[in-house]
Amino acid sequence: MLGSVILALALCAGVAYYVLPKAADMLGFNYHAPFLPKASPPPTPVPTPTPHPITYYEMAEHTQEVVFDGSANYKWFTDPYFYGGKLILSAGKLDAADNSIHMLHLYFYDPATSSAEALPFAPQNTHFMFPKFNDKWLVYLDANANGGGALMAVDRAASPLKPVKIKDIYAGQPEPMLDGNYVAFTDRTGTNRDKLFICDLTTMESTVVAMFSNAVYGESRPSLWSNWLLWASPDTSGGGEDSSVISYIHLAGSPTISSYLPGGFVHDPKTGGKYTAWLTDVHSGGSQLYATRGISGTPFLIDSGVVDFGIGSDFVAYSRGQSIYLYLFETSGIYRITQDYESAQFLGVSDDRVIWMDVTSRERDIIKFIAIP
Repeated sequence: MLGSVILALALCAGVAYYVLPKAADMLGFNYHAPFLPKASPPPTPVPTPTPHPITYYEMAEHTQEVVFDGSANYKWFTDPYFYGGKLILSAGKLDAADNSIHMLHLYFYDPATSSAEALPFAPQNTHFMFPKFNDKWLVYLDANANGGGALMAVDRAASPLKPVKIKDIYAGQPEPMLDGNYVAFTDRTGTNRDKLFICDLTTMESTVVAMFSNAVYGESRPSLWSNWLLWASPDTSGGGEDSSVISYIHLAGSPTISSYLPGGFVHDPKTGGKYTAWLTDVHSGGSQLYATRGISGTPFLIDSGVVDFGIGSDFVAYSRGQSIYLYLFETSGIYRITQDYESAQFLGVSDDRVIWMDVTSRERDIIKFIAIP
């Protein structure tokens, strides 16, 4: 009797574990034998993140040099600035009378066609410096060789183009910052006093936004972006001589000046909208480059030994040693722009393009640039 029971159980097991699975497979339905563990479901595939274009961006292949017809007549170029895909720069020659270089011409340059257009006016003083432009305006410093001169503006819609004086400059060589109808600059107005001016180019009226009795802060350049004006000021809350604040105001909003205390010395604060960055020293090899999200977030260190930098919409480019580097906020990665053999002098960031001077050979000025994807 026991044998019959065992035989019957064996037959049932054979049917349950062998016959029915094969029949289910042939008929196309799911069958799971009793007492057997169920198979684990296959893991949900995790999509591979799409790498940022910068990870496979060949810097050398996308680097361009400023070369245009007639450039052979010039050995010296300076102060390049991009806007809307076009470049402006000043070009100069050696003046035999005093054996010095005079930057006597301004050129608009189109990288797509390698064509250049000379502006039809000359400087009233020694040379052009710091030209910047947008759809409406061109501004520049009409500089004397030994400092001073005049800040000038040109209405680009006027015909003929006619430079108009914004302000006489009696000392130093202030760099104008242009945004919309506003230009900002810091001018030395006394032995130990500097003033930060903002000028509305539609009326040519200037207003003093801040005054500095400490020359260190007078040397720090302001930043002007999308109606936001930023500058470095001393910390008056008792933080010490090495403590600074980043002061800022929205020119189209409330006239109230706000302050951000990052916890250290600040030089040349710059914003690109999403992020703000600054140096912790006055362009020395020991300076650190810090940044924060927005204007007043938590600061974080980007790199050390930074001499100069510029900021784009989502990156910072800077010089360390004789090389140019890129820090991308999205990836928190640092990428080298210039080649190993190349000695470079950083010239700035504008229109999301990084610009530098190739100084490997000093036979002539070689300006290079790269658009950051």
